[in-house]
Parts: sequence; structure tokens; C-alpha cells
Amino acid sequence: MTSLSDKDKETLQEFIGEGSKCFTKLYSAKEHECDAAVFHQRCNNRGPTLTVIYNTDGHVYGGYASVSWQSTSTPQVYDKAAFLFSLRGNGDEQSRKFPVTKCNLALVFDDKSGPTFGSGPDLAVFTGSITRSDDGTFPLSPTMEAGSYEKIPFSLGDQTSSDIPVMDVAVYSVEDSEQKIMSRQWRDEPKFESEYLATLLDDVESYWPLKDFGVSEEALQHVNILFIGPIGAGKSSFLNSVESVFRKHVTMSAAAGSRGKSVTSMYRQYPITGPVVSVCVYDVSVPPVSNHRSCCFNDCSITKDIDAILDGHVPNNYIFNSSSSVTNKTHGYRRDPKLKDKIHCVVYVLDAEKYSPEIGMSFVTETVKEQIMDIQEKVDQRGIQQLILLNKIDNACAATKENTSDVYRSELIQQRCFHAANCLGLPPMTVLPMKNNFMELTTSDEVAILTLYNVRQMLRAADAYLRVNYLDELRQERYESQLS
Repeated sequence: MTSLSDKDKETLQEFIGEGSKCFTKLYSAKEHECDAAVFHQRCNNRGPTLTVIYNTDGHVYGGYASVSWQSTSTPQVYDKAAFLFSLRGNGDEQSRKFPVTKCNLALVFDDKSGPTFGSGPDLAVFTGSITRSDDGTFPLSPTMEAGSYEKIPFSLGDQTSSDIPVMDVAVYSVEDSEQKIMSRQWRDEPKFESEYLATLLDDVESYWPLKDFGVSEEALQHVNILFIGPIGAGKSSFLNSVESVFRKHVTMSAAAGSRGKSVTSMYRQYPITGPVVSVCVYDVSVPPVSNHRSCCFNDCSITKDIDAILDGHVPNNYIFNSSSSVTNKTHGYRRDPKLKDKIHCVVYVLDAEKYSPEIGMSFVTETVKEQIMDIQEKVDQRGIQQLILLNKIDNACAATKENTSDVYRSELIQQRCFHAANCLGLPPMTVLPMKNNFMELTTSDEVAILTLYNVRQMLRAADAYLRVNYLDELRQERYESQLS
């Protein structure tokens, strides 16, 4: 694994001190090339940073610098807060911190080198540009000669093998999460109170399409909401969070996970509260095909099947085939779809953790963005309402992870919502931040409130589409019941 676990982040927060921190990835050798010039381009003048090395032997180690990296040639840089660390490796799960002992020799600035710590150097990660091996690793052999950091009873070099190939070198910015919590919410709702939770439950459970406009409950059985997003963004996890609210315990009805391929290959309807609300989910992305793409649509059938999906031709439980499109000869193909078969709202699901405010948007690559825009054009043509579900906010903001009710007081989450909206060309009001159940086995009121509030916004968006396009028809007594 080449990412920081929750336990890793907790350990590093303790090593750094002074409260909870937010870790945002600035640079990755695997994603951005193992090149000193690229490192400096992405990491210079970024404030405190954490350099983490992941090698094939299971070692995870690196260094912390409280001052910004620079491209100047300065062999002696003062940093009293710097330290080296080892999180784990080769079966040893004990984490260790190696404080700086010679503060005036804590760092080395060199435009031809990557992160360099100490006069030994105690940790010189790489110099120049390193070519990736055929197996995807980097033959770095980082220098680790104790000189400026703690070495009693042993140094980082004594504990870690430097000749092991490296899977990745990542540099994270380190920010105080407390500074991002506002005194009041930047949206008036939701309210994290038990009375508000009861109101949301009633609103969702008693919902039927266009209820407030006098439409009969029998006119349309349910609304259909289509989820679109990259693998691992949390589409299925959101559905499980919704069901968990009503089941009163954490469920896994929708297959969820973080594998290299989508665990959702079937077009399937998931009822939320009995027959009232139906949510259609389909993963629209595939694993990355190069190190410069976070995901890719090229082999995914939804790009060519989106018209059939939106118009209700695709049957429930249909398994998509990347080599063939849905046609009128497809088994179960609906030749004359009814309103109950069509999509009434589209929700794009993004991962809040994928975005780095220091280096620009990274929710999706430009290539994937272009293909989403093609889908959006089809959705726009039909006038279907569109929303963005910004998942995994707890991984993006440490304060929100600690207290879910702070999500709408988090300045960081507010900014991510703005950037997510800008990424897909939608208004910021369409972005719904979300935390799903991850480690929890029991539900919480805070997650339930956030979940139900987002569901209610989706239902209102579907109602807006139906009101503009089908209100008169649905009001007519002679309208054919969608239950038939």
C-alpha cells in the first residue's frame, strides 16, 4: 500500500504535535515522475511538508520539514522542528521518531535533488531523474548516514534497508485542521440535532413524487437517481449508508470496496424505503491505464449506453458489456419505456481526498473530465437535474473526521465544494459533502443526518425535473398509473 492509513496519520500527528493536522498530497513519484525538478515545482514554498517513502520490503519511513523546500543551493538549513521517522517495516509495526539534534543542519536545499535531510545526509531520497523499472518500482537506494538526527540507540539508517526498491515517494503538505473550523455553518442546513433527524426521516419516508403539487401517490411509484463516478469514489458506500439509517445498523447490501476494478458491473435498482424511492447505481470508470490518469472511461460501456440509460431502455439487473452497446435486440430492452423507467436525477460522485488545493484540481483528469462533459451534454438535453456527492470528507479534513457535525463549519470542505463544482461546471449549491460508514459497525446520528439530508436534496432535484417536464401529465386523472 502506498498511502497513509488512519493509524499512520494519528501517529504522525503525535510526532508533529500541536493538534490535529490535514495531510494533502503534493507530489508522488509514481504519479508525477521521480524527478527533482518536478518535486521542486510541486513542493517549493508550500510550508510544512511530510516526505514518505514506501519500499517493496514493507518499510514506510521519511522526514518532516517545518520550513518550505526551495530550489536554492543551501547546504545548511535551520529547522528546529524537523525529524525523521519510521512507521513500520519488515514485520515491525512499532513507529519511531528521530528528532533533529543539529538544528542548523536540519535540511539541504538543492535544485538537483529531491527531499534531503541532515548533514550526513541523514536521508537523501534521490538526485536528478530516476527511471522507473519494468516492475513499476524505483531503484533509489536513498543515502542514510546519521549526522544531524537522533542516532541513539540507533538511527533511521540502522533500522531501514536503503537498497530495497521503492514503490513510491510522496510529499504531503501539513496544515492545522483547527484553523479551518468556522464559528457558524456556511450553510444553514442541515442541523445536527435529534429533532432535525426526526424531520428528515419523516420527509424521506413520507415522500412521493410531486406530493406538494397535488400529484396522486399512485401517479408515479418512485424516482430514479443515477450515480456516476470513478472507481472507489464511494457510490455503493453511500447506498449502504442510506440503508443503514433505516435498518438501524451498518449494512453492505451494495457491493463496495477499493479494488483495482469496479465492484459494480450491473445496472441495478436499490430501493431506499420500500417501494417509494429507487436509486439506480452504475460505476462508470475503469482502473487507470497510465500513471498520469486517476481513472479512464475508454473501455467502459456507459459512455455509449448513456442515452439508453437516461431514457429507461436498460432493464434492471442488466450486466454491461464493454465490447457491445445496448440495442433494441438486447435481452430485456424496454422498447417503450414509461416515466417510471427513466432517470429523474443524476448524481456525480467525487472523492474529496483526491483534490489538492496547493496544486490544482485532481478529482478527475482532463481526459476523464471531457468524457463526463459528454455525458453532461446528454443529461442537459433532457433537462435532468444534476448534483455532486462529495464523498470521503473525513479523509480530506481531520477535524471533520473527528466530529462529523463540523462538516459545514469546515473551511477546507467549503473550498473543496467550490472546486468540485468548478470541476464539473455546476453551481456550488449542487455539491453535497458526505461521510460514509467506514470503520464503524454502528450508526451515528451525525452520519444519519448528513445521509438523509443529501437524500432529500436528491429527491427535491428529481421533483424539480418532474415538475418542469411532467407536472400537467401527472395531475391528469386519465394519466396511466405508473404502478401498472
